[in-house]
Amino acid sequence: MLSRRVPHAPAPNAWARLLDQRRHAGASLIDLTESNPTRVGLSGAGGAELAALADPRGARYEPDPRGSRAAREAVAALYAERGIEVTPDRVVLVASTSEAYAHLFRLLADPGEEVLAPRPSYPLFEPLAAAEGVEVRPYRLAHDGRWHLDAHGLERAFGPRTRAAIVVQPNHPTGSCLDPAEVALLESLCERHAAGLISDEVFGDHAWPAAGGVVPEPRALPSLIGPRRVPTFALGGLSKTCGMPQLKLGWIVLAGPREACEHALAGLEWIADLFLSVSTPVELALPRLLAARHGFQARVRERLRANLAALDDCARRRPELSRLHAVGGWSATLRLPARRDEEEWALELLRRDVIVHPGHFYDFESGPHLVLSLIVEPEVFARGLERLEALL
Repeated sequence: MLSRRVPHAPAPNAWARLLDQRRHAGASLIDLTESNPTRVGLSGAGGAELAALADPRGARYEPDPRGSRAAREAVAALYAERGIEVTPDRVVLVASTSEAYAHLFRLLADPGEEVLAPRPSYPLFEPLAAAEGVEVRPYRLAHDGRWHLDAHGLERAFGPRTRAAIVVQPNHPTGSCLDPAEVALLESLCERHAAGLISDEVFGDHAWPAAGGVVPEPRALPSLIGPRRVPTFALGGLSKTCGMPQLKLGWIVLAGPREACEHALAGLEWIADLFLSVSTPVELALPRLLAARHGFQARVRERLRANLAALDDCARRRPELSRLHAVGGWSATLRLPARRDEEEWALELLRRDVIVHPGHFYDFESGPHLVLSLIVEPEVFARGLERLEALL
């Protein structure tokens, strides 16, 4: 009855079964995976921001497939504050980053064609692509003290069915960014294969403080918006920029050759017009919502500083635990001793009522790795680390 795009319900794995058992038993769980800012005391939407949604102009419905001009101008102004020139004519509003991916897969690839995606990274790429009939082909990020692009593996990943390559700046959960030479290689391969370049920059405002340093001033991580040789689509949104996932607004910014961008914009406008998913009240409130990001981001920087300091203190006490190098984002990746595999580490912690993600959830290729959220309340984070340390 259902299409092949809809997966059959898989049997839960051992970790999911144990988590369900602990919840049903009423255990007081320490969740070190929570990344929803509205659940950890970091919501960016206060009374003034919510009041902005009550603009009386929201009673009228005058849809624009790309999003209202005023809202697109607000997005362009956001980038101008970072020193990045963006014209509102190259901005398309969407309801979420997931919707942005769906639109771009529809725009760039026919069913059965491929997009390239980094590994390790988001587990969401494959189901999003599958829902559009598109296949995901991974390219490897390798770690040898720092994360870097496996250049030979990337070249092998490109093929006759490749229609786009995804880069995540900074990547989730590794917190790494491609360096300029790696971006240049990726762009040249996209140009050679007539493929688009999708740059997920949702965590771009969340650079980490220097080790042991004070909370830094706002600092954006590298963006691919700028002069490009191939059509490039940079993604952002209220969820990570402002801590407002519940308000459901994101954006796509186009960069690249003028003619190619105009052609892509026309296609995106046609796709967006089929759905018209962006809410008028959120569009009207967008300038006020974006203005509120500074306070939210300052609170996140302090949260990152506190939890990274606690994590590094733990690693100094227990040198068999190490934190993989990263430059930004909301997650940390830990490498643990190989006396247990990573699933058993995660299960043992769950038996002690601590929730962490094993690395294979994100396709880490070797070694026991665990992934923790860094925006958890510091007192909760510290309690979870105490139980992890006791297990080492």
